[in-house]
Amino acid sequence: MTEQEKFLFDLWGYIVIEDVLTPEEVKAANQATERHSDLIANRTPGLSHDSLALTAETGRGEFRQNPLSFDRPWCEPFRKMLSHPRVVGILNEILGEGFRLDHGPGLIQMTKGTEGHWLHGGMTFDPSQYHNFAHGRMHCGLCVAAWQLTDVQEGDGGFACVPGSHKSNYRPPRSILSVEDDLGCVQCIVAPAGSVVVFNEALVHGTLPWKRSDRMRRSILFKYSPGFLSWGSPHGQCPIADPTPEEQALYAPPRRTGRTTIS
Repeated sequence: MTEQEKFLFDLWGYIVIEDVLTPEEVKAANQATERHSDLIANRTPGLSHDSLALTAETGRGEFRQNPLSFDRPWCEPFRKMLSHPRVVGILNEILGEGFRLDHGPGLIQMTKGTEGHWLHGGMTFDPSQYHNFAHGRMHCGLCVAAWQLTDVQEGDGGFACVPGSHKSNYRPPRSILSVEDDLGCVQCIVAPAGSVVVFNEALVHGTLPWKRSDRMRRSILFKYSPGFLSWGSPHGQCPIADPTPEEQALYAPPRRTGRTTIS
């Protein structure tokens, strides 16, 4: 993680790293997703709650099966994301060595008319979602690596947040969380296909309705925690048929010491 990336992540609560996946890798991930389109189901709308700014007629599409468990070669693009060296370097810095996969991967697929998601994040005390700085480095709880398989441009919709809110001391007004009057605080994050958005779950974040009719939003999200804690229920077992030692280590249960470090 570069000094610039450390500065921006600490300041904003997120960073966008472009060109992490090659065009060929993006194509392979999209092909694997489309190959399993029968496993994509739309949620019943409701993530927008009663927000007039976020409500739309369709719920987002999600996988009903973990893509890491797909047959070869269709699982390979997602395995590459799981332990990609570029992301591992960032997670070792913000979560600490021996971090673990908390939950995911999950698909978010949006077409025009898909609702947004009410803004949420670390607005109340949660010992698994936090941002702290001590002894010369960041210490974070649950964090997300969101891989972009399609372009997200200004005005499209999709992932949005209140930059810097991971360190805020006051709960945002309802008008910001609903994006009905965001006071200029909510920012939609631009990210081209092949990029990864890494963000802290303590950041106030959500989703704006998707407005593009010529292309969809397609993102794959992996959520990681420090090695000593778990936000979700610990994994029963690794779903990968032939995991590498690094992949197996990411599925180890939380414990204080003795976790395998990956690099």
